Amino acid sequence: MRIKTATSIAKLFTVGLFLFISANTASAASQPYQYTVNVAKNLSGLTVNACFPGSMPQRLVSYDDAVRHLKSITLISGEKEKPLRPVERAVAVSTIKPGDCIRYEVNFRGKVTHPWFNKRQSKDQQVLVDIHRWLWFPDPFNTKQDAIDITFKLPSGTSVSTPWRLISQGNNSVTYRYEQRPRDWEGRIAIGRFKIFERAIGKAKIHIAILNGHPMVKQKAILQWVNKNLDALTMTYGDFPVPRLQLLVVPVGKDPEPVTWGQVMRGGGDAVHVYIDQTQPLKDFLDDWVLIHELSHLLHPWIKGKDHWLYEGLASYYQNVLRARAGLLTPQQAWTKLHQGFQRGVRNTPPHRTLAQVSENMSHNKNFMRVYWSGAAIALLADYKLRQQSDGQQSLDTALDKLHQCCLPTLNLWEGLDLLKKLDEITGTEIFTGLYNQYIPSTRFPDVTGIYQKLGLTIEGKKLVLDNHAPAANIRKAIMSPTE
Repeated sequence: MRIKTATSIAKLFTVGLFLFISANTASAASQPYQYTVNVAKNLSGLTVNACFPGSMPQRLVSYDDAVRHLKSITLISGEKEKPLRPVERAVAVSTIKPGDCIRYEVNFRGKVTHPWFNKRQSKDQQVLVDIHRWLWFPDPFNTKQDAIDITFKLPSGTSVSTPWRLISQGNNSVTYRYEQRPRDWEGRIAIGRFKIFERAIGKAKIHIAILNGHPMVKQKAILQWVNKNLDALTMTYGDFPVPRLQLLVVPVGKDPEPVTWGQVMRGGGDAVHVYIDQTQPLKDFLDDWVLIHELSHLLHPWIKGKDHWLYEGLASYYQNVLRARAGLLTPQQAWTKLHQGFQRGVRNTPPHRTLAQVSENMSHNKNFMRVYWSGAAIALLADYKLRQQSDGQQSLDTALDKLHQCCLPTLNLWEGLDLLKKLDEITGTEIFTGLYNQYIPSTRFPDVTGIYQKLGLTIEGKKLVLDNHAPAANIRKAIMSPTE
């Protein structure tokens, strides 16, 4: 092509220069921030050197009370050091220049470590810390573009467990990348003299950290229990639902139940944490429902708290279905546990209060049984309707599989109704929103008596009997059977 004028040449030069600068600016901005975390030998705290290749932050921000545990924070510019002062949950660093870094020290003493760990477990040679008690984030921070490479420099013989993507590993050094999650989402790390066991399921990487306990944890038995539950989760649709998982097992000593408590966290990556009584036998762990309940939350995105009925209901349904598929329960036992749960929900359904009301205020009103088991009943109704209307071609399993393929993982916190609309869209039905409109405004427990008869679930005294001659006995069997 011929260039006819000097003006044209100048314009082309300007455009080219702009594109060159833009490309290099974008390249610089896309470089991960570099955090080096030096852990104290006695695990009493850590020192972080935060450097910012590319774009400079205006400030560092905390999403918890990290400022209470901050010993010092300093701007490092060449050989000069300038003390900085946090104001509430932010530290202004507007004078920072390329090549400068921020160094800050954190003390792990006091309430910086997780309260369950402090109260019920010795901290000798290990510590369990919420990330927002020590991790200060650069601001601005674009969740979709920016990342932080966090390199831990560890005392000899020490491990670290995080929910983040592993980048590299060497002698007493390990690097993770924090990326693509909202910064205010919670997470937790553990540092100490414990082992981390790695397992691959398909393309998914699971990092299992079993912390030390007093008395000592029987690792072989705990790993057998964990792996049984991981295998059970894959029996939803044949694949593991997240690309990587931090699975943290925290022994807390004597308790009436083998698993005292469980929790899912999604800060920087997916994580399942369980707190256990390590003195109980393997059989009791294999009989317990908590781990598979928490793992089942990985089948859906993070859902807003007012919709407890939806995400706790799905997990309560699958905690029984998946254990039956994995052989941890017989179908008879699984249906009996579902029925017993529904009965607890019925007994705890208060008059004149809708499911929406008790779900939104569940933590305050303590109406857990109504909320959890109403949601599980709705999950059963949805599963049955999908299977019945599609002649077995669709199910709750296939709906969640399609959700996994189209929409997960996600950076968004979902409204319950939006998730149900998406499930209707991908199944080509109105089943999910139909059940929502029927039962969420209702003051009554969802009615499962009609499908009990069709599935062949008969109550004889206090016993649940399975009728193989019922019209939908094949659906009942398929629900508890492993996916092909």
